[in-house]
Amino acid sequence: MTPDTVAAKKALRKVLRALLSALPAGDVAAESAAVTRRLVARPEWRGATRVAAFCSMPGEFDTRPLLEAAFAARKRVFLPRVEDVKTRKMSVVEAFSLADVDSFPKSNWNIPEPPRDGPPRADALEVGLDLVVVPGLAFDADGG
Repeated sequence: MTPDTVAAKKALRKVLRALLSALPAGDVAAESAAVTRRLVARPEWRGATRVAAFCSMPGEFDTRPLLEAAFAARKRVFLPRVEDVKTRKMSVVEAFSLADVDSFPKSNWNIPEPPRDGPPRADALEVGLDLVVVPGLAFDADGG
């Protein structure tokens, strides 16, 4: 990627973050619910038994309805945990229930994150995943 492209993407992200932060909370909730409805209707979702997702940051697409749907459908849910900020090392480990997620400590970014202590948690790299839901700031009409 060229330096001009990197700079343009950085500027675009800044504009998009400002636009998203100005959205009323009700609009974010309604759009989050709509995204969840569209995702759970897809055959990829229906066929998945092991799903990786993420806990949203304030101002992002709210993943709580998605997590609720996953646990209600008895899917195994895996969430990221930062292991080392400097080396950008992360692991993706199993969450057992919505109550489990609600008990997670908050990270430096105010995101619930699976704890390192407590019961052993399966690692997604060891058990494999059927579907991975990743965060994104914005998408075009074609999903890119």
